[in-house]
Amino acid sequence: MVRRPFALSSPWPMSDSAPERPEQPSRTHPSSLPPLLQDYADSREVKLAMNEPKRRLIRDARVLCKQRGITQGQMADELGISRRTLEEWMQSRRMPQAPSESVLRQWVTRHSPESGGPEEPTS
Repeated sequence: MVRRPFALSSPWPMSDSAPERPEQPSRTHPSSLPPLLQDYADSREVKLAMNEPKRRLIRDARVLCKQRGITQGQMADELGISRRTLEEWMQSRRMPQAPSESVLRQWVTRHSPESGGPEEPTS
């Protein structure tokens, strides 16, 4: 006979069958989600909408970098930030915060062909 160091009785009611899993919500529309998940989906949509101007700015910077024929390292040097930070922005893993966003916006404005900015980097 095996002796157990704990009692087999439990203060919590146990059923013989396995607990039922709740149905998975459909991923079609946020309104079909339970209220807690709906709040999360709404906040996620709001967050995405708030970051959209930053996404456009990064997309413009990426295109401009390609048009100018410079590397991310050269672009990072011109911006005065680390290459790794710029890489994180370009791959949408992170978004620039307010001070960096304004520096990036100035760089895009200064080097864009529409503004008549320099096409080649100055030494």
